[in-house]
Amino acid sequence: MLGVLALSGCAGTAEDTVTAEHLEVSIVEALDPVEDGAVRGVDCQEDLRARFAEMTRCTARIGDERYDVKVLITSVEDGEAEFDIDREPTPKP
Repeated sequence: MLGVLALSGCAGTAEDTVTAEHLEVSIVEALDPVEDGAVRGVDCQEDLRARFAEMTRCTARIGDERYDVKVLITSVEDGEAEFDIDREPTPKP
């Protein structure tokens, strides 16, 4: 696991979500220190419901390779979602 991040990007709607755009920014911020600035971008296809144990997958471009990244909600409290980010160790084919 790369760490746990607290988000304030939850919308105040009946179904709180973390937007795909907010996930992308958070993943880049989490990966950059580990990857030494080689993260070229992240693509998340969908918003993530801000509920415990909800999960989505995104794709990170690191150097010339693409990697799967799993995002798992670990807690939601007071309009913030905390989540773990886990990058697969091998690039996508």
